[in-house]
Amino acid sequence: MVALKKKERTFIYNLFFTTILGGIVGLLNYAFNILIAKYTSSEVFGTFSATLGIIYISQISGTAIQSLTTKTVAENKTGDLNKYKWNSILTFSIIGVVGAIIFFLLRYPISEISSLPVEYMLYLAIAIIFAFVSPVAKGLLLGEEKIITVNLVLLAETILKFLIGIISIKLGGNIPMLIMANSLPAIISTIFILPFLKYKKGESEKIKQNWKEFVLMAISFLFLTMPFTLDLVLVNKDFRPEYSSLSLLGKIVYFACVITSSVMFARLTNEDDEKKKRKSLLTALSLSLMIGLILSLAFFFFGDIIIKYSVGEQYLTISKYLGVFGLCMTGYSLVYMMANYFISKGIYSYIMILLCATLLQILLFANRNSTMDMVVQNQILLYTLLTVSTVIFLLIKLRKDITNERGEKNN
Repeated sequence: MVALKKKERTFIYNLFFTTILGGIVGLLNYAFNILIAKYTSSEVFGTFSATLGIIYISQISGTAIQSLTTKTVAENKTGDLNKYKWNSILTFSIIGVVGAIIFFLLRYPISEISSLPVEYMLYLAIAIIFAFVSPVAKGLLLGEEKIITVNLVLLAETILKFLIGIISIKLGGNIPMLIMANSLPAIISTIFILPFLKYKKGESEKIKQNWKEFVLMAISFLFLTMPFTLDLVLVNKDFRPEYSSLSLLGKIVYFACVITSSVMFARLTNEDDEKKKRKSLLTALSLSLMIGLILSLAFFFFGDIIIKYSVGEQYLTISKYLGVFGLCMTGYSLVYMMANYFISKGIYSYIMILLCATLLQILLFANRNSTMDMVVQNQILLYTLLTVSTVIFLLIKLRKDITNERGEKNN
């Protein structure tokens, strides 16, 4: 019991440590984006926002790789993790190269759909390779719940990203350099970390990748990322800079709320007791909700000031949307946390809800994309339906689990 209580205390400590240090990382990340919005032209910022949409989508595979690695390490502590580490790097490097080649071959239709110049496609292809390789190291660390180390690595990556961004701004908003700023630091940290990740020699039995679960994870994170990335690509170009500014500020709420998701996922995959898993989930959700509501209230009461000193006075027209958009992102952050709970338990039927949300978003933007009001209403409807449906799905699953546990206890 003492050991279990100690684990619970460590989990809560890790949540708050990640919230604080992750908050610093988040501020630096958004300072980076705000610098682009404030000190480059609207054209550069709009183009950069569109590339961000593609970069976020390319990093979905990375999120799945990190989650799969975390879960595999947590479930195979006695296996040969040294061999697994290098096999994972080699395997995902090959997949990344193949994915980048396919992306580059399709550069012309992608350029047309995203309204991005074709010359940026090479840099985005390189970012895809990095997105497949860099998450392995963090997944290995999270599998052993080395939360402090992961946070320090993320801080170092963000500082490097910030420095590259400043250089890019001094060069007039160099888009290729901005793309690399979002992918190069992670691969550098991976190269540095891997040699220091050494494990005790375990059983000789090889740890195999669960490719079926990887595919399901990737599909889950793909659809999970769509609501706040696809909009940047689909939004009308006439007001893309204004909407991008709103989206940028809204994501402050989202990333602040989900910053502890990796901590929660690592705890869930290392925990066998279902009751304690539910307790960890509710603790993480409560913290996320509290952060989201506080930031949303700040948006309601100090929206003009936040806009003025962040993205700039030229975007003050988005002030009327800011508070409600913050609430939407709070709800969506809870969706992300609950989805991580489903993934940790191997519950992938939830994908159907995410698929329906993506189809709804495409349908809304196809029919309602003429004004800023329409686009914001689209997102409010999408986030509300997605949050409510996810909460209902979670309650059904929790009730089923509790009923099964009581049945097993009675037997």
